[in-house]
Amino acid sequence: MSKITQVTLMACALFIAMPAFSRDKKTAGEIPNPRALADVQSYCINKNELSDWDRHIVEDFVKSESKPKHLLTKLPWKLVESCRDGNTDAAATLEFVSLNTTRVGGQAGPPIIVAQDPDAPIKVVLSVGDTSSEKLIYRVEAMPLESDAEVAENPALPQGPVSPTARRDAVYHVFWALINDLQAVRASRSR
Repeated sequence: MSKITQVTLMACALFIAMPAFSRDKKTAGEIPNPRALADVQSYCINKNELSDWDRHIVEDFVKSESKPKHLLTKLPWKLVESCRDGNTDAAATLEFVSLNTTRVGGQAGPPIIVAQDPDAPIKVVLSVGDTSSEKLIYRVEAMPLESDAEVAENPALPQGPVSPTARRDAVYHVFWALINDLQAVRASRSR
């Protein structure tokens, strides 16, 4: 092998290995307390503030993604059924946030009220709080991924309500981000 080939191969190997040695991996979510996040052993999902429809989506997600080799089994925390017992380290809260709001009310009369538009696109916010201190230890947002091919084929189609599949997709992505961020936090602690 020539000297130029050896140098080129060595440069390629270093280039490929560089991301593995990067010190500060950017996280998708906000982590105000990395130590508390890394120390969590058990969690529950608080569904009290969700609408019946969103609660059903979350329950279906948890049921299907808790199966072996599915997403929630990659989270190294034990999922506890209920947050009422108070025997968990953390409580996860999901919020489906409408990205459009509509003003309701007139100039003279009742005050202006901001109402969420049920047909508007949404984002899902996952917040994880320490149950003993009630402080936030993690927060991330995600939007559902829309099919670019479907939009390209039918650009004239009106945008209707966000489908249950799209809502579930956004839930999947916030938990995916949590898992990746937790791995990064734990890896940085082990150095």
